[in-house]
Amino acid sequence: MRSKKRSAAGGNDREFMLRLYQDFRGLMFATAGKLISDPDELEDVVQDSLEKLIRHMDALRFKDRPVQAAYVAQTVRNTAINHLRRRRVESARTARLTQPDSQPEPESLTLEELMDIRERGKHMAELLAGLSDTDRLLLTGKYILGYSDGELAEELGVKPGSIRMMLTRARRRVLGAIKRREEDEDD
Repeated sequence: MRSKKRSAAGGNDREFMLRLYQDFRGLMFATAGKLISDPDELEDVVQDSLEKLIRHMDALRFKDRPVQAAYVAQTVRNTAINHLRRRRVESARTARLTQPDSQPEPESLTLEELMDIRERGKHMAELLAGLSDTDRLLLTGKYILGYSDGELAEELGVKPGSIRMMLTRARRRVLGAIKRREEDEDD
């Protein structure tokens, strides 16, 4: 049955995707270009979009041309937005790790208290580095960058209702790691 669909659609998967790219190449670059200015990043976004479109090729194959165009444009737009979000998270993380604290230290704290605060910060950075990409994105997105549950869900490709449980599990994993570290230090 599938081979009949392919022959009815006018060729195999590779030919279909090549034709789709050729037909909508300008639309793809124009859509991504509204959000991305760097040519290398623009190319990356279009390539990532093509990978997503390949996964939905069977559905796209039998759509009318205007529907295909809308689907392609929306896919490229969402991919570009996700790319910008990932870049923003990476930039914020890099800035925090490379820039010294610019806030003056409170005069009411003792040297020991200040050293303890800095040591905890180092431990937290190590804990975050040891997390999975998903947990790190969830926790930094929610608590540092202030993303909404809907934005996190879109970034991770899950339902918005799943985010609360994912955050709870990520927090538990961090707390478990903190407890293990404290137990190791006590030994």
